[in-house]
Amino acid sequence: MYCYLLILISACILLIEINALNIKNPTTDLQSYVFETTPQFDEKTCPKTIAELKNTIYILYDVNPPEGFNLRRDVYIRLAVFVQKLQKKKLFNNVRLVLPPWRRLFHWKSNHLSQDNLLWKQFFNIESMRRYAPILDFDEFLHEISLFGLPESPYVPVHKIFQLMHFEDMFEDGAFHDKYEFTECRKEQYQRSYLLQQSILLDNDFLCLKFQGSSSMLERVLRQSMASNDTTNNEPKVYAFLNAEIVLHDSWGDVEFWKARRSMRFAPQLLEIADKFRMKHFRTNNSIEEVQRPPMWEFEKEYRSALGGRYLCAHLRRGDFVFGREKTTPTLKSVAVQIRDKLKYLNLTTVFLATDATAFEMQNLKSYLQRVRPVRYSTDSLEQKSMLKDGGIAIIDQIICSHAAYFIGTYESTFTYRIYEEREIMGFPKMNTFNTFCKSEDLSDCSKNSVWPIVY
Repeated sequence: MYCYLLILISACILLIEINALNIKNPTTDLQSYVFETTPQFDEKTCPKTIAELKNTIYILYDVNPPEGFNLRRDVYIRLAVFVQKLQKKKLFNNVRLVLPPWRRLFHWKSNHLSQDNLLWKQFFNIESMRRYAPILDFDEFLHEISLFGLPESPYVPVHKIFQLMHFEDMFEDGAFHDKYEFTECRKEQYQRSYLLQQSILLDNDFLCLKFQGSSSMLERVLRQSMASNDTTNNEPKVYAFLNAEIVLHDSWGDVEFWKARRSMRFAPQLLEIADKFRMKHFRTNNSIEEVQRPPMWEFEKEYRSALGGRYLCAHLRRGDFVFGREKTTPTLKSVAVQIRDKLKYLNLTTVFLATDATAFEMQNLKSYLQRVRPVRYSTDSLEQKSMLKDGGIAIIDQIICSHAAYFIGTYESTFTYRIYEEREIMGFPKMNTFNTFCKSEDLSDCSKNSVWPIVY
């Protein structure tokens, strides 16, 4: 209340000053003028919960629109590790990483579903993630920053937007060097960003930045930009990075990477549906499978004795892979032969199929899987599908695959990568996890995915 009273008083003073200055275009000039002359909040008069947030820095980000769900999860880890380290430095003690709202992605094909402006809590356990890094879901960000008293409420001013882009020559002198460089560009060329389409955000300064290197270099960018502003006041500051997939991991696969990854537990409602499905179709649960799943990820430890449920999971990527990656994507017959052989070796009869195959492709695949029990997940009703969205259904597929006794994935698929990671966390032997479908059924032409074991 006190914060808003200060804003109201300042607005009255502002009108007097505008008349005195004889501003010719108050509609245009008022926006920047209000922002520049809004008084600092006073921790003596503002509520304690707001006063404690003095000098708060919000970091927003977005990813190239065509990128998929599972690569976006990896981009989050890069920035979460960065912010987790950044908050330990004096100037950034109150830094927050704001999770970008999900938009309809290329692989979310259910056109009858509303799949824009989805929050991360739709798919992930935000509280679990927050125990690793200071994050806010987008609605939490809008609520928290509004408590400061926005000059043009409910609109949120973004101090600087950095449009990241690649260098033309990434291997100058034959070597890859970390570097960045501000460059000229036109904002109109970069309107595809979903973050820029959020009408509630007011961008004050749009900058193009050639960037090549790891996430830690973003600190230098922030410090350079903040040096030109008044950083001694207590007002919140908002920065945004577009095309954040350009930023690389500081140290991929190390302890911090795995802490951030382990914290990304799925939303409770998705886990519940997957658990019920596994019990109904495979008569199994966490206890029977002997997987590692303590109530909190912080209690996980080195473990390699998970058994999994009595079924094999196969992630079979079709769609654009059939044509775009023809050299490594197997035929349906080849897939069926490899599944049958592995089931026989494991003395199993059931395969769970996580795939984007068409109905016609599924019919052909099942015709090759004689004396095999194929199982797929489907929602119980249209109402449930509307609630889960395509992203939630994909996660349920991943959960079920993560609990299988044996997993086979698709070469260079990020969907497969995320299952590998989940199974590493739960404690499966590597030989039962890091498996890839071969192009040929006789296994003579076989490109394998990399193996990256968990580190504690």
